[in-house]
Amino acid sequence: MNNLTDKIKNSEKQYQHLFEKSPIGIYITDRNGSIFNVNPACLALLGYSSTSHLCGKTLKSLFVNSEDWKKYLQILEKDDSITEFETRLYHRNKNIIAVKMTAAIRNTLTGKLSGYEGFIIDITRFKAKEKEHWELKEKYRTVLENSLAGIYMFENGGHFSYVNPCMSEMLGYDDTDSIIGRPFWEFVHPDDRDIARERGLAREQSEVYPRHYIIRILKKDGSTLWADMRASHVTHMGRPAVVSNFIDITKTKKAEAQIRKLSGKLIDVIEEEKKFLAADLHDEFGQALTSLKFDMERLQKNFTDGAEKEANLCNRIMEKISDLAHSIRLTTSKLRPDLLDHLGLVPTLEWYIKDFKKQRPEIDIHFHAMGFKKRLGAKIELVLYRIFQESVNNILKHSGADQIDIKLICSHPNVIFLCKDNGMGFNITEDGLLPSDNVMGIGLLSMQERVYTLNGKFILTSAKGKGTIIKVELPMLEENNNE
Repeated sequence: MNNLTDKIKNSEKQYQHLFEKSPIGIYITDRNGSIFNVNPACLALLGYSSTSHLCGKTLKSLFVNSEDWKKYLQILEKDDSITEFETRLYHRNKNIIAVKMTAAIRNTLTGKLSGYEGFIIDITRFKAKEKEHWELKEKYRTVLENSLAGIYMFENGGHFSYVNPCMSEMLGYDDTDSIIGRPFWEFVHPDDRDIARERGLAREQSEVYPRHYIIRILKKDGSTLWADMRASHVTHMGRPAVVSNFIDITKTKKAEAQIRKLSGKLIDVIEEEKKFLAADLHDEFGQALTSLKFDMERLQKNFTDGAEKEANLCNRIMEKISDLAHSIRLTTSKLRPDLLDHLGLVPTLEWYIKDFKKQRPEIDIHFHAMGFKKRLGAKIELVLYRIFQESVNNILKHSGADQIDIKLICSHPNVIFLCKDNGMGFNITEDGLLPSDNVMGIGLLSMQERVYTLNGKFILTSAKGKGTIIKVELPMLEENNNE
């Protein structure tokens, strides 16, 4: 009997120790829900300094929401215990705290209800963080859902895991579910898949890549949308993913194409006018000067002996006529060289450089043509000649270079023009050109426009003190070759 009594006393001591030292609030009520004991942790949680201040209060009076109290009792009556119940309780200072509660029914030895007991944990900070997170998530969701740009995320081997309503609308789908789960590459135009892969690999390897790039996206009806896109690699739910946004620039691209078409027509008109003007200068002025020279020669023959003064005057006039004829030939050559029309691009450039060396012997200029078995189309030859002409003029006017290397390479399906100098160089804009208000920049823009009218590529590389490289690639279209 004494052993049993000792065990009971030890058990009570252990229970009392756990009750007093527990960091979790513990409460005990009678069958009516009146509190008759709480541990120190529960007192601190509710803002009381003594058990006497809290004892006698009903647990119900601490509940902020009476409906929660009803649910609390209903669960207890049904299950005899509560493992997890979230509610809000009044703090002594009238503040409200969020808590998580457990509860169990206490019965007498005869099985009658004697009261309730359980734990209380303060989750106010957690709920505040949860609310903050939810509000932030809601804010971002609102931004994404109402964005005027298409926004998407893909993962799991390139399958869409999120698209916003704007994107589904842009692509002609009724809802976002029609796109989610489908592969990203299914929506990229076949001709642009290589560049999209190239940019993606560059991002993965942390290489430098353009801040944005333009590709074509396939819509539901099979039509094409031009997208100005920005993308970045992220980690989502512990897995690698890509987040991107884009805007529809189809109208802009169509407008650019129309402007480029008009620009091409304007260039054609200017070239045609230059051709007619060169022909007029050559025919009209050339014939007039030739006739004038013959007249002066006949006049000189009619002078009698002793008219040396008059003869010398005729000689000076004929020299001026010859100089004027030479100037007209140079002018017509700049406007439209006959060689370009009759012999082609390569002989014309060779003639131009040969004459250049005579005029500017202090500049070491080299020209090399490779792969030419037949002439290019007339438009391509004219564009390349004008680019060559403008490149050399810019070098003479602005670079201070004393070495120029020019290469012309025919490599099907493209013809490539390269011009490199060792001049002072210059800083270029993000578009690869000088500022538009720069005089040389206007010339470069003109060259770029000529290239773009033939669907070519214009690449400018330069830096101060490092010279300049101009690279042009033009497709050798059949329609151009047959002109």
